[in-house]
Amino acid sequence: MENIEVLKAVLSAIVYRVELFMKNEMKIDSEFDGEYRSVEKIELKKYTTTIGIGGSLNLLFYVTYNELLLDNLTRAFAYGDIEQSEFLILRESAAGEIANMIIGHAVTDFPNRGKGVTITPPVTIEDAKSILKTNGTGIMTALLSTPYGNMELNVIGSAKGEWNA
Repeated sequence: MENIEVLKAVLSAIVYRVELFMKNEMKIDSEFDGEYRSVEKIELKKYTTTIGIGGSLNLLFYVTYNELLLDNLTRAFAYGDIEQSEFLILRESAAGEIANMIIGHAVTDFPNRGKGVTITPPVTIEDAKSILKTNGTGIMTALLSTPYGNMELNVIGSAKGEWNA
């Protein structure tokens, strides 16, 4: 499988798991626009979480959230009332945990059923601007819309290898 096909297969697995997670766990309607785009640059939203995908793949997964969407996800994830003083800390933690759960479930849907794949702990950043493509890497992106704003899912890296779709 060529790099762009692997990126698309990995992103497709992630999109599938995000749609299930949003509907079943968060009770938030989401709609995938149906397009996987190969891009040169990603413009990041207010909050972005990244997870490294290593082992038999060499990729980075980025999910970038609209602030209102992440606020609603945080409230849904918390299962109860949140004191405002705790909300900001919880929001960053929820962003990372949500991304971690999505990737954890998606690994089995990756090419080669995720055999040999490892993932790193999530890191959430605030107010980053963009990510540029560098030589030898690809960027594949997908957009999900919700009533609270968009969630952009991105897979970045080189993933050439012996993969069976």
